[in-house]
Amino acid sequence: MKIALLGAAVITAASAVLAAPAAIASPGSFLEEISINGATLPGKTPDQMVTAGQGVCRDLRGGVTVLDEMTAVEKAYAFNQGALFVSASTTHLCPDFAAG
Repeated sequence: MKIALLGAAVITAASAVLAAPAAIASPGSFLEEISINGATLPGKTPDQMVTAGQGVCRDLRGGVTVLDEMTAVEKAYAFNQGALFVSASTTHLCPDFAAG
């Protein structure tokens, strides 16, 4: 009986993982999050901020550490919200990186 229940639990868990939707990049939710958190880039348009966020993803995939990327964003855009900007980027523009 216990083996049957364990088998059913494993099948149920596997089905849930396989049926889960894939993480999808969302520029709209990225812009919303950085706006709510006061992490918009000074003097940049929404399109420029999305491009900068995609650059964060590219840098991280290329091996830059998260801390180094936060520092680089703060220096490049002369503001102190690098942590929030990088977090929003990974969550909404490269969710595969955040999940990995």
